Amino acid sequence: MTTLSAARPVRRLAAFFAAHRVLYAVLLSFFLNLVLESFCRRSWSGGVRFLWNAPMPFVYGTGVILLTLAVAGLFRRRRFVTLLVACLWIALGVVECVLKGFRVTPLTAVDFSLIFSVFSILHIYLNPLEIVLIVAAALAVLAGLVLAFRKLPKAPPVDYLRTGVGCIAAGLFVWGTTVLFTSTGILPTRFENLSDAYDDYGFVYCFCTSIFDRGIREPEDYSSEEVDTVVEDLDEENTVPAAEGRKPNIVVVQLESYFDVNRLAGVTYSRNPVPNLTRLREMCSTGFLTVPSIGAGTANSEFEVISGMSLDYFGTGEYPYETVLQSNVCESVNFILKEEGYACHAIHNHTATFYDRNKVYANLGFDTFTSIEYMEHVERNPLGWARDEILTDEVLRALDATAGQDLVYTVSVQAHGKYPTEVIDPDQPITVRGVPEGIDPVGFAYYINQLYETDAFIGQLVSALERREEPTVLVLFGDHLPNFELTEDMLTDGSLLQTEYLIWSNIGLEKEDKDLEAYQLMADVADRLDYHSGVLIRLHQERENNPSYQQDLEMLEYDILYGNHYAYEGVLPFEPTELEMGVVPITVQRADNLHDEVYVTGEHFTESSRITVNGDVREDTIYINSSTLLLPAATLEPLDVVAVMQVTAEGEPLSRSNQYTYVGG
Repeated sequence: MTTLSAARPVRRLAAFFAAHRVLYAVLLSFFLNLVLESFCRRSWSGGVRFLWNAPMPFVYGTGVILLTLAVAGLFRRRRFVTLLVACLWIALGVVECVLKGFRVTPLTAVDFSLIFSVFSILHIYLNPLEIVLIVAAALAVLAGLVLAFRKLPKAPPVDYLRTGVGCIAAGLFVWGTTVLFTSTGILPTRFENLSDAYDDYGFVYCFCTSIFDRGIREPEDYSSEEVDTVVEDLDEENTVPAAEGRKPNIVVVQLESYFDVNRLAGVTYSRNPVPNLTRLREMCSTGFLTVPSIGAGTANSEFEVISGMSLDYFGTGEYPYETVLQSNVCESVNFILKEEGYACHAIHNHTATFYDRNKVYANLGFDTFTSIEYMEHVERNPLGWARDEILTDEVLRALDATAGQDLVYTVSVQAHGKYPTEVIDPDQPITVRGVPEGIDPVGFAYYINQLYETDAFIGQLVSALERREEPTVLVLFGDHLPNFELTEDMLTDGSLLQTEYLIWSNIGLEKEDKDLEAYQLMADVADRLDYHSGVLIRLHQERENNPSYQQDLEMLEYDILYGNHYAYEGVLPFEPTELEMGVVPITVQRADNLHDEVYVTGEHFTESSRITVNGDVREDTIYINSSTLLLPAATLEPLDVVAVMQVTAEGEPLSRSNQYTYVGG
C-alpha cells in the first residue's frame, strides 16, 4: 500500500509532462545545460555561476539543446531518442571534464578527427585501470541504451504537423538568438582565447561553433582586383634572389612547452632550469613570440611558423593539418627556399602519423620527414616521451644528406605533459620552491627537470653546429606554455600566449631584438638573410605597420587556400612534394635462413622495422641492430620476396625498403 502511494506522485508528474510536452522539453533542456556546464567547469557551483553571470549565453545553449530534443518528437520511439540525445550531451560534458584534467585547450569538433592519433599517447595520460574503467563505463552506457531501446514503449503515431511546428519554432528561436546575440556582441563570432571563450560563453555555443565554423570566410571585398591591389603594392624589386654568398643552412627547432620559467613570479629553483636560453639571449636576436594557443596545439604553432598564416581567420579550434591541408597545397617557407636551391627536411621525435604529418608535410613542401620510427637508440623519459637529445644527431644527419643548403625544421617533444602527480623520478637535479597555488608542485618540478634536459639539448646542438664550421642560422622557439593552470598575474612579463624565440648564427647576423607573431617569424629570418620571395613573406616584411596589414593577410590566406589564386595569376605555383620518410634510405642487402630463423641484413634499420615476406608484414620481427633483423621460427623458400617496412606502434605502414628475392642456398 505504501509503495503504491509513493508511486502515485511519480505517475502524476509523468502524466503532467506527457500532457505538457513543450514544458517538459524546456525544463529538460535547462537541466541538461546546467549539468553540461557544471561538468565543463568541473563543479556544480561553476555551472550555477555561469547561469548567474552569463544568462543570455545560458539561454542560447538551452535553446540549442531544446532544438536537438525537439527532433526526438519526429520518432515513435521518442522516449528512447530523447534519452539518446540527452546521453550524447552529457557524454560531451564528461569528455570535456576529463580533457580539462590533461590540457588547457577545451574540447572542439576537430578533436574527434584526431582520435586515432590519441591512441599512440593514451598510455601517457591514463593508466591501465583508468582505461579499463572508461571502457567499462562506455559499455555500461551502451548496454543501458540497448535495454532502453527494447523496454521503452513506442509512442502513439506521430502528429507530424504539431511536432513539425515545434521543431520549426525551436529552430527559429536558435536562428533568431544567433543573429541577435552575435550582432549585439553578446556572443562573439571570433575567439581570441578559446579556453576563456568556453568559460565566458558556454560549452554549447563554442562547441557548436567549432562544428560549423571551418576554414576562412570569404572576405566581402574578395575579387581579382582587390588581390591584385594587395600584391602589386608589394615591392617588386624585393623579389630578386639573394646573393649567392648569403645562403646558410637554416635549422629551426620548435621546442615543446619551452619558455623562460624565470618569468614566473615568486618561484625559485636550486639552479637555473634554462641556462642556455639565458646565455644565448645575451648574444642572439630574441624577443617574445605570440603563439595561437596555451598548453596544447603544437601543430598550430607549427603551421603558423611554416606557412606564415595567422590562425585568427580560421574556424574555432581548427587544426589546418586536419582540414584544409589534407588536400590543399599551401605557400610556405619551404617552397620559397626551394626557389633558392634549398632542400627541406622535417624531424620529429614522435610518431609520424600524429596530426597526419606524414601526409600534410608534402603539401607544405618538405622533401623528407624523419619521425621517431626512423631514429635509432631512442631514449625515453619517465613518462615515455622521447628525450630531445636524440635530435642533435638527426639534425646533423639531415644537414649531411645533401651537398647544398638545407632547411631543417625540427619539432621536439620531451617536455610534453601530462605531468605526474606523484614522484616518478627521485633523482631530479633541480628542486623548486614557491610553486603558485593551483599548480601541482610534483608535476611542476617534473616539468622543470624535463625543461632542463631540453635546454641542455639546445647547448649540445649549438656546439655541434659551431664545430661543423658551415654557414648556419639556428632558430629556436617554444610552441606554447606548458599545460598548467597558469594565469597572467603569475608572470613577471609577457602574456600566456607568449613564449621566446632566439636566432643564433655563425655568419655575423646583428643582434636585433623585437617581439613577433609566430606567423611572422620566418619572414623575419628571411629578411635578415635578404630573401624576399613569396607573397606572404613579402607582406610580413613590408606591411606589418600598414593599417590594412591584417585585412590584406586575411585576403591572401583565403585566396591561397580557398579562393581562385589571384595572387598567382590564377595558377598556384606549388605542387605537393614526393615526401620521403627518413633522410637516409632503409635498404635490404641480403636475407638468409639459419637454424630455422631468418636473418635480414641491410642498413638503417630501427626498432620500428618489420620484415615482410611476399608482402606479409611479420610483427614478430626482432631488431638486433641497425644492420640486422631476425625472424624467429621461420624459413624462406626460393623466390620469396623480402623487404623491410617501417611501421608505427599501431602497425600503420610508413615506407618500404627495396625488395630482395631469396634464391636459396
